[in-house]
Amino acid sequence: MPARGTTSTFAFTIRLCAAVALTFALLGAAGYVMIRDQLQRRLLETYTVEHRADAASFDEAIGRARTTAGQHSELAELLDAIARRPGVTEAELIGPDGTIEAAGNGATLGRHEGGPAVTAALRRARSYTGRETNPGEDHRDLEFVVPVDLADGRHAFEVTRDHSLLDRQLHDVRRTVMLLVVAALFAAALVFWLVGGRALVRSHRIALRRASRDGLTDLPNQRAFQDDLERDLLTAARHGDPLSVVVVDLDDFKFLNDRHGHPHGDALLRRVASVLRDVRAGDAAYRVGGDEFALVLRRTDAEGARAVARRLAAALREAGLAASVGLSVLRPGHERETLLAEADAALYEAKRHGGGTTVHFDDIRDRVAVTRPDEVRGLHRLLDEGDVTTAFQPIWNLRSGSLLGVEALTRPGAESGLSNPTQAFDVAERIGRVRDLDALCVRSALRSAPDLPPGALLFLNIAPQTLDLGDGDDWLLRAAGEADVPPGRIVVEVTERFGGRTAPVVKSLRQLREQGFKLALDDVGTGNAGLEMLREVGAEFVKLDRSIVAAAPDEANARAVLLAMATFARQTGAYVIAEGIEDDTLLDWVRTIDDTIPREAAMVQGGQGYGLGRPSAAIPAAGATLAAPAQPVVA
Repeated sequence: MPARGTTSTFAFTIRLCAAVALTFALLGAAGYVMIRDQLQRRLLETYTVEHRADAASFDEAIGRARTTAGQHSELAELLDAIARRPGVTEAELIGPDGTIEAAGNGATLGRHEGGPAVTAALRRARSYTGRETNPGEDHRDLEFVVPVDLADGRHAFEVTRDHSLLDRQLHDVRRTVMLLVVAALFAAALVFWLVGGRALVRSHRIALRRASRDGLTDLPNQRAFQDDLERDLLTAARHGDPLSVVVVDLDDFKFLNDRHGHPHGDALLRRVASVLRDVRAGDAAYRVGGDEFALVLRRTDAEGARAVARRLAAALREAGLAASVGLSVLRPGHERETLLAEADAALYEAKRHGGGTTVHFDDIRDRVAVTRPDEVRGLHRLLDEGDVTTAFQPIWNLRSGSLLGVEALTRPGAESGLSNPTQAFDVAERIGRVRDLDALCVRSALRSAPDLPPGALLFLNIAPQTLDLGDGDDWLLRAAGEADVPPGRIVVEVTERFGGRTAPVVKSLRQLREQGFKLALDDVGTGNAGLEMLREVGAEFVKLDRSIVAAAPDEANARAVLLAMATFARQTGAYVIAEGIEDDTLLDWVRTIDDTIPREAAMVQGGQGYGLGRPSAAIPAAGATLAAPAQPVVA
């Protein structure tokens, strides 16, 4: 931390000095532009006055001559004198027809001069002062054109001056201005530093320290922890070094704080900070929450982290502190959020076991699911782009062999990075987007609903979490209306394998029934809510779980569960469907189950499974029937 604070303060000082320097540079540049323009304007004004005086002297020169030849001789001498002035490259008198009648340089006599400035002087008696306008000439030179009225008509007096003199003067001005700016910059910087700069930098250093450190324990805070961990992760990944994170949470801190008062709680937090500072040299300790602390163990693998955690736990006990500790180690492809989520999961497990213990995430990896950032990004991408595909698995009436309906099975697209629907819904549940994912899957399935054969039903899986939050919402009815599918042809499947609140789910199911939808209870025989929902809702369909169906021929317990659930469903008037029929042997057993018990006690009427038809993008055509037991049809 000190190194980072020093670096930040140095950077702030550099930026401050750069801002001052830039300000003076801009002022100097603006001053130079103003001086340059003013110098050029004054120089042109001086030249203009000078050459107007030259033009006025033409009448006097002509008056001294008694003959035409004498007049031309006087004008030639005058122009020659003007041409010999420093910086003058041409001095010419141009006649009314644009021909040079007299010039300081005799070589140009008789040449036609038709530049815009000369034409304006001859035709409209306009003077011109500025840069050279004649085509083919150096446009950096200065040109002066003055109309002159002589005895034989209007003439144009033109003088061209080289730009080098003006350029030298501007260069001198530019150098002078730069020197003044540099001198002023150093002087201003010295005055600024002595008057208030040092205090400003010192205040910035203090503010930076307060922003990144905890005021009570003087440990780096949550902001510093996030910044440092991100940098340490990049360094570890670049060099292939191990990295571990330890999170520490005081046990019963709120109780102790409320019972003994805040001063006592503050003292406990300071003692924890003191222990963390002394655990191992080079480790960075942080206070990341009210009573939660963290350690970043650089170049430390899982075994090293366990050793540090044992040493830390012993030090906390010696200090009279009870705390839970969670550990996580960096693995290839880890991101910061995943590493912290694993450490928090390990800490929660330590708390769940009564506190005062240490848990490494590796010890609970098989029992605890942690949502990775790439999974969250994948789900957001899937929801934003609607990247799902839907397959349909047939459900058959085992007695008549006719098609009862199809179950819509929606899968995430490959671009999302989510491998299967279970993973997608697990991630959606953890981030609170189950309902959005359900709505996307339903819309995808309903797009194919017009292809349903007459009388066939569409079975849609709706998560219990969606139903729990769906009180009073007609989203499914609206979706069915948009797809032009009558609610009576849609069967809403809800699994009994959930640990949520049954009452809100039952209320939503009743509302769906009132809207005309049919209901099916899925995975019956494996959960704890099936009997209650059957009693409360009275589903039209009961789907026996595949694990129960597959085990029933050989296991008495599984067979008893199957018969009990089928009997209960039969008494409520539900249509019983056996899932997971994968081969002819199981199909034969399901079809003959009624031969072993009274028909009125139990009856499996429908079947579904790979042995009866695999999921396919194509819905079975109208008139499709289930083949004989020895030759199950694969849809």
